[in-house]
Amino acid sequence: MCAGAQVVSQPYWAGGSVHTYVQGIDIPPIANAPFTAKETVTWEEPMVGGGSVARKYYTVIARDSRGRIHRERRGFVPAASNTQPPLRSVTILDPVSGTRTLCSESTMVCATSAWYPRLPAQPDTGSTMTIKSGKGTSESLGSQTMDGLQVVGTREMHTSVAGTNGEDRVVISHTELWYSPDLQIDLSVIRTNPQLGQVTLSVTELVRGDPDPSLFAVPAGFQASTAH
Repeated sequence: MCAGAQVVSQPYWAGGSVHTYVQGIDIPPIANAPFTAKETVTWEEPMVGGGSVARKYYTVIARDSRGRIHRERRGFVPAASNTQPPLRSVTILDPVSGTRTLCSESTMVCATSAWYPRLPAQPDTGSTMTIKSGKGTSESLGSQTMDGLQVVGTREMHTSVAGTNGEDRVVISHTELWYSPDLQIDLSVIRTNPQLGQVTLSVTELVRGDPDPSLFAVPAGFQASTAH
């Protein structure tokens, strides 16, 4: 599947404060496979002492026929909330010009820098075997249809050791991915980890065809600059 479909929480610095985010589904910069969609992320995070807290956000993702990519980054809101997740940034990746444009909501500046695209490795969609590699296994889940697209499923299990002061314990993480060969992206990713909890990424409201061209331009109100 898409090796870049990372769903691990990471901190980043923006506007003088630290925010937590979950990296979204990987979108390779391939041509002639355009779409626009909504990506929803839900994070059920375990709390110290028991219980969990559920948060969510959604973003707009798009890719045009040239392979240009548009994606947002938004902050979390409570899972039960109807509040719109706050916009943090917009990123535009252009494989033709070899540039990345990052528009920060905190500074209202779009900085453009050089970018060298990496094309994804093609998954083996024909195997139904369980494959063991190091401390992980990969098992085929067959195929189904999502948003009118055929997708192939894989369940991955990874074993690691965590602990302090000599009190090591085995941590087993599970990831379920449903991959679209037509679009070369995952339409669904569910990752379960005893430490991070469960993170679910879902691509919905998917529309095939070229997106609105304005998604690949500097947004209104932002100042353009060139990063050095």
